[in-house]
Amino acid sequence: MSDPYHNTCFFGVTHFTRRIWRRKKDPVERRPNRCAQANLGRLNLLHKRNSAVMPAPLTNPTKQRDFQKSLSTAIAADRRALLEHRLYGQLRTLENLAAFMEHHVFAVWDFMSLLKALQVRLTCANVPWRPVGNAQVRRLVNEIVLGEESDALPTGGAASHFELYILAMQEAGAKTVQIEHFIRELESGKTVAEALEHSGVPVAVGAFIRQTFEVIERGRPHEIAAAFTYGREDLIPEMFTELVHGLEHQFPGKLATLRYYLDRHIALDGDEHGEMGRQMVALLCEGDERRELEATQAAVNALRSRIRLWDGIAQAMQKSEKPAILDRR
Repeated sequence: MSDPYHNTCFFGVTHFTRRIWRRKKDPVERRPNRCAQANLGRLNLLHKRNSAVMPAPLTNPTKQRDFQKSLSTAIAADRRALLEHRLYGQLRTLENLAAFMEHHVFAVWDFMSLLKALQVRLTCANVPWRPVGNAQVRRLVNEIVLGEESDALPTGGAASHFELYILAMQEAGAKTVQIEHFIRELESGKTVAEALEHSGVPVAVGAFIRQTFEVIERGRPHEIAAAFTYGREDLIPEMFTELVHGLEHQFPGKLATLRYYLDRHIALDGDEHGEMGRQMVALLCEGDERRELEATQAAVNALRSRIRLWDGIAQAMQKSEKPAILDRR
């Protein structure tokens, strides 16, 4: 007698073996994975949508290098004027250094505003999240934000470079009343223009910030990136760092945090963030000549605005006048 169970099992095994044998004979490409094809189609659609929002990375490295070289040439004279500015020679006393910091802290805040303007425009900062723009640009922006907004402190913990600078001011005996008043005005809902007016900042400081926010409000990422990258704190010359080190020896414990701030900025800007910024500007211009011209002009304007700020501080010191700090608490 035949065993029904045995026949069923035998048939099942034979049938299964035949299916495996057929699969081995068939080329893989003749058996497309429908699920994978559907996913690939969705990714292609997503890429097309994102491409309409943000340009793809440059595919011509030679053109990218040519643009960066052209931009560097265009800003060379203004950059040299800033690095050789007479202001640095006036920072030979702790009093003058404190006066400088009371102005310069607004440039530190301004710098953070440029960075966050880039992050808002080039990454998704909303809920629900969605992939926005070019992933390479997102990575560059987010890496810079990590260092600038939450850098490591020498004593442990983290702080933004703005908060670190405030600590350096307090340590050096510089007044923080005016910048704190300005921040409170912003926190209360005032516009930047209103906060500048209500906090009574020096004229040179107000002009500097207004120029920056004209670039931000125009909303062109390549211009914002150029102003951010080529008006950076790497413009602080070695002479200034040496002056700070010299003053630190004269006034122990007064400038340790400022020296750390300078050393950290120079290290980040020289080794990491500067190159990231240059890559970002080139990616955002995408080889388009109009964008490249706009980015170049934005870089020139940022440098000239910084020169005018330095002129204003130097003039105040020359008249032996410290910034008009209003003691509003």
